[in-house]
Parts: sequence; C-alpha cells; structure tokens
Amino acid sequence: MRVRRRAAVVVVLLLLAGGIAAFLVPSRQSGRGAVPARDDDARRILRDVAAWDAATHDERRAAAAWVAARTQGVAFDGTETFGFNGHRHEIAVFMHTATGLEFSLVPGGTFAMGSSPDEAERFANEGPQQTVTIGGPFLLCRTETTQAAWERTMRSNPSLTRGADHPVDGVTWDESQRFCDGAGLRLPSEAEWEYACRAGTTTRFWSGDDDTDVRRTDWIRTDSTAWHRAAERVAAWLGRPSPSDHHPVAEKSANPFGLHDVHGNVWEWCQDASTGFLGPAPTDGRPRVDASAADCVVRGGGWNDVARGARSARRFGLPRSSRYGILGFRPAASVGQ
Repeated sequence: MRVRRRAAVVVVLLLLAGGIAAFLVPSRQSGRGAVPARDDDARRILRDVAAWDAATHDERRAAAAWVAARTQGVAFDGTETFGFNGHRHEIAVFMHTATGLEFSLVPGGTFAMGSSPDEAERFANEGPQQTVTIGGPFLLCRTETTQAAWERTMRSNPSLTRGADHPVDGVTWDESQRFCDGAGLRLPSEAEWEYACRAGTTTRFWSGDDDTDVRRTDWIRTDSTAWHRAAERVAAWLGRPSPSDHHPVAEKSANPFGLHDVHGNVWEWCQDASTGFLGPAPTDGRPRVDASAADCVVRGGGWNDVARGARSARRFGLPRSSRYGILGFRPAASVGQ
C-alpha cells in the first residue's frame, strides 16, 4: 500500500511539473494542415503589423500557409508568440529546407529609421531619421547563419572560432551573396534589418534604453578594461581567437518578431551599398544597390562591442572584401519567390 501511495505521489508530481513547464515554455502550434488564405485576405493581413495582430489566430495561420504556397524552399512550421514590454506578436515560423535554418515571417509596417538627435551615444551617420514603410511581408532568419548551415551549402568553413551552432564568421559580402544565391535567399536591405530588429520598439535596443537591457538579451562585451581591449587587439593581429568570442546562436531571448542575437554576437552584412549618412534612403524599404560600391553596410554590433556599438540604429560601412571574426550575416527571403 505504501509503495502504491508513493507511486501515486510521483505521478501527481510529474503531471504538475509537466503543466508548469507547458506554462513557462512558449509552445509552437504546428503549421501542418493549415489551409492557405485567399489572395486578398492574405495581402490584407500581411500588409502591416497592425493588420497582422488584429487578425485571428486561424487567419494568421492561413496567411502563413499562403506564403508557404508561394515561396520556394520553405515549409510553414507553425506559430509561436514572442513578446517584451507590451510588444507581443504571434509569429509564423518557417523551415528553410536547403539550409535547415528557421525563418520568421515579418509582416509589413511603418517605422522611424535611424536615431533621433536626442538618443544617447548616437553617431552622426544614423540620421537624419526618416519614416520608412516596409510595404509587404518578408522572411528573415531567426538567427545569424550558423556554421552548420554554411558547411551544408558551401562545403567549407572559414570561421576563426569553430562550432556547428555558432554563427559563421570571417565571410566577405561577396561570399555571403554566393551563399544566398546558392540557397535561394538574399541579404536583407538595411531598412528591413532595422525594422525587424526594432520589432515595434523605439528604444536604443529592442529590450530597452539601458546598457544593462542589452547585456541581458544579447552577447556584447561586458569587460571594457584597457587590458581586455589590448588583449583583443593582439589576438586579432596574430590571427588568433579573442579572449572573448561569439556564442552559439539563440542562447538568449528572441525579440518580439522571434529573432535572436540582433544585437551583438556578430555584425551582419546587409544588401546596401554604404553611404556616409542614413539619408536620402529609399522610403519603401528597398536597398541602395550599387554593384560597383567598395563598401557595404553592416548592422547589429558584435561580441566585442560595448553597448553603444550594438544599438538598433548603429550602422557603418566596411569594404566588401572584409573578413573578420566578428562579421557574419542573417539571410532573408522574399515572399512569392
């Protein structure tokens, strides 16, 4: 009798643990069996994030199935809710079959690109701030491109620090383009990158305004002593791994669009040719394309940056032939291609 009683207690505890875990861990609702929406309904829901949020769960699933039916190489994997400080979205997640990478479906929307003159620690090239409208949805990788995905596509690994679930590093802009071309993907425009990074927020980082906010959600430098900076410079000069380094992707929180590591870990190439100042930029989210441009835009900051260098608006250009251990990329895909 005593043994039975103990067994019953164990069963009850296991059931309670399972219920608590289900409450604490975001659940993903499978995309299998979702019926695609009609064209007009899907376009209405996907045209901006407000329309997406106002739709019902079933309508969002139908719109996601519509995207999957019209976009090559992806499979609708389900929906998951991501949120932070009042910014909350149920996001459709897709699996890219060729690379094994997960993508978020980012609805269209309008946002203020760049930093305002009163933002703390801003750089002059982040302005003038301007209103940009992303007129329709696009898919953006939930993580930086991993070394496993790179090896699967390119049959090589240029990374200084190795790890299958780490971001690939040491890739040039042109090499990033070759990866995207081979996988049926593309680099995001600078506007798409910042829109997705912010995910409706207007603070210095998607997680808030304070340096402690970004350290809680992303991998940046936490030790900024003179010794640490000197050690990093020596390691870089010798071509050796840094005292700090990038981390496996998705170890920290996702933003409200389900994207990990948009601040820190590695800098991310964008499609755009680099300009000294943000404006004038296309206000419809397209990239500034210049095939002869020597420099291209990078975004997001890296593991060796202090908080100022990882803000949502931080931007600068690098020679497209740059190859650094702090430099990777996050691919995108156009809906309907």
